[in-house]
Amino acid sequence: MRLPPWAVDAIRNGVADVARKASDPETIKKVRQQASELLRELPDNASKSLDAIVKTASETARGAFDQGRSTILRWSERDHEIAAVAYNASGTLLNSQGTGIPLNAPVVQLGCDLLQGNCLGQKADQQIDDALTRQLDLSHHSMLVANNFDAAIRSLVALTGSQQRRIVVHRAHAIRLPSGLPLPDAFAGYQVDQCGGVGAVDVADFQSIERAVVVTADDGQHPLTPVALSGDDVIQVAVLPIATIDDRIEGVPSVKTLLQSDFDIVVAAAGPMIGAAPAGVIAGKAELLSTIRANVVWKFAAANQAIAAMLLSAMINVPSPLEALVDTAVDNLRSRAERMATRLTASPVIASCQINQSDAVLGIGQRWHFPSRQLRLRHRKFSAQSWATHLLQQTPAVIASVDGDDLVIDFRWLPASADSLVAEALAPSTDESESD
Repeated sequence: MRLPPWAVDAIRNGVADVARKASDPETIKKVRQQASELLRELPDNASKSLDAIVKTASETARGAFDQGRSTILRWSERDHEIAAVAYNASGTLLNSQGTGIPLNAPVVQLGCDLLQGNCLGQKADQQIDDALTRQLDLSHHSMLVANNFDAAIRSLVALTGSQQRRIVVHRAHAIRLPSGLPLPDAFAGYQVDQCGGVGAVDVADFQSIERAVVVTADDGQHPLTPVALSGDDVIQVAVLPIATIDDRIEGVPSVKTLLQSDFDIVVAAAGPMIGAAPAGVIAGKAELLSTIRANVVWKFAAANQAIAAMLLSAMINVPSPLEALVDTAVDNLRSRAERMATRLTASPVIASCQINQSDAVLGIGQRWHFPSRQLRLRHRKFSAQSWATHLLQQTPAVIASVDGDDLVIDFRWLPASADSLVAEALAPSTDESESD
């Protein structure tokens, strides 16, 4: 099994760190030369122990490799059945098989530190809360983190409370949440009134509403804008299944932008779009969030420290891995597609290979499109569907899409460092498909 690119990078970073600390130019040169030779061996020789690979290195070079040793051991001891690494070449980011987008290392590290259980609990809680408010950076606003998106939405029932407000959902916004739950069902057990028609939203649909929590949702087709509500005691909420915190990806709604456009509360799904672990984000006017926090419902909805801290770290450590993929130029994708096509065309198992240009998407049937490049492939033995299934069973797995008789490999959500691994999975040097 090959070492993943990030594992090799961990060792490379250790080498760079030791080289920086060395004062003797000759030592620096020797470390870099020996490390470069060994790094060339690592990707294809993961079956060797790390000790065996570095035993010929100088003592200084061994120190550099030791800095990456724990990362390599974590990878080699990983439960590949449960935590199977996957690369997303489907062209759809929010894919049922997984996004294939990793988190930034500082985000993961902070979560792991808190999960170890030996940190000061109350101190961490307060520091996370204070830091989230600072990062949101909107006067008289704050932020809460729920254990999932549905729980964050349900916690809005705390705003009905003693004020006897009702929950109102426009029929055009009664979307199905990513979990599969219809939005109105998130408030099961509470009175939910619906207004307007299914097809479109009209300001007149809201005119008679008073003493209510009006919940509107981004359906993936039309951007949300606040409605001019004339009734007394009305709280306006935006629900965003796809969003960022700051306005960092063009065309994608952001929590801060919607709060600045006069929504009282914004509920968003955390995850790869934000560069954090899956969770629910509630941001809005501080007095309203204080009401939510004080309600018993929040006791069941609140995320643990590690998840909340990872969201905080994601807000600080930007850009996220997803942003880097979004910013990749189309020319870069084209060049990568051409190189992989050249390699695959030479393989005896590939019957045909064509380069295509279609848009990649965040979600199927939604408005967010990004220019991309694809390979349309046919295998001499497998049908497209059986080939796609076979790729999901590899280590690492490759998430591909199927279009008719073609297997489609899209480069938009695929990091460049994974290209060689994906090519090897598609057309193994020693063809595994012949023995299946």
